[in-house]
Amino acid sequence: MKKNFINQFLGIVFISAAIVLAVLVFVAPVSCRLTEEGIEIVPADTTAPSVENFLVTGSRTVSLACSEKIVLDKICILELTDENSFEDSVFLGADEENAFAVANVISYSEDGKSADVELSEDMAVGKSYVFSGVVYDITGNSLEFCQKFMGYNKNPARLIFNEIRTTYNKSKSAVEFIEFYVLKSGNLFGLEYVSTANGEAKKYSFPAIDVKRGEYITLHGKILEGMEDDALDELDDDFTLSKANESCDTARDLWKSGDEKIVSNTDVLVLRDYLSKEIKDAVLLSQSGKKSWPKKAMTEYAEKACSLGFWPEGSLPENAVCTDSMTSSIFRSISRKNIEKIAERFPDENELPKCIASSASDWIITDKVTVNKVTTSGATPGYENSTNPFVAK
Repeated sequence: MKKNFINQFLGIVFISAAIVLAVLVFVAPVSCRLTEEGIEIVPADTTAPSVENFLVTGSRTVSLACSEKIVLDKICILELTDENSFEDSVFLGADEENAFAVANVISYSEDGKSADVELSEDMAVGKSYVFSGVVYDITGNSLEFCQKFMGYNKNPARLIFNEIRTTYNKSKSAVEFIEFYVLKSGNLFGLEYVSTANGEAKKYSFPAIDVKRGEYITLHGKILEGMEDDALDELDDDFTLSKANESCDTARDLWKSGDEKIVSNTDVLVLRDYLSKEIKDAVLLSQSGKKSWPKKAMTEYAEKACSLGFWPEGSLPENAVCTDSMTSSIFRSISRKNIEKIAERFPDENELPKCIASSASDWIITDKVTVNKVTTSGATPGYENSTNPFVAK
């Protein structure tokens, strides 16, 4: 009798425990994992792991960091083309049949929250791709994701500002321009030009093209109505492609789309890396009489350029190149005087310093020269800078 009672009691306890466990499975999901001691029940976090950071670290390597310890699966790289949009890639997901590349090796960090992925193919500089895959956490939660990115530039070119014109005319014979000089051969992808007076929304991102040391690159500022067929970007080695006025047949011409200003007479011009926002060169311009910069971004970048050594003489407008004489003539430009000395000082393009200092004294306002009734402009996009200074009358 006593034995039957014990058996009945144990049976009730077992059934109750089973019911409780079943309820817990539904109200508090669990997962399990195999250990040396056997199967371990792991309480599940109902929140899937999130991707917190994604970086392209090489021509065939990427890395990502997540909110918790992860395992990656079904990693694919899809190439974006005119026929294959980002939306198509999201729809396809981690599909190896459509993949441009897959993961060869996945290396996890010590804490398991990040991973470096080595891919099966090299990616082209500046080409658009989608990183697709599935992230699992230790409890089995998963997250499918697609991350758009651009092919890595392993050999970035080095540019510096060389000539600037802040004026244009409506007859289409002249528009604003920024000229750059190539100090180091490489690819332009990853560089951005920013006029802080005009704002981030109007920045210019350089295309993925290879350039050589000693080249001049002119970024023309406006494509006015009627110029569309002639104002063409020279993305290859044909420097005669652009036919618009002031295009140069011996140097590269690029055009910023639209008809908005790309530079102002009071401005802080910045050349920077598009990912890190690291400054590569800077020029300060100002009309006289200004005690401070009119915009917050101008102040911030002027101070940064000064502190980093690009414009060491001071970050206030009084330390900038004075542009008072630039308001009335398309035949004038703000021209660097010492480009040849810089090139001579650093003959090895692979040993350039991180920062090349400049100041207002390194720049002049050039003006036109008339000899025998022939006028030569002081603005020289694509050519060596004029040495004829503007002289107020």
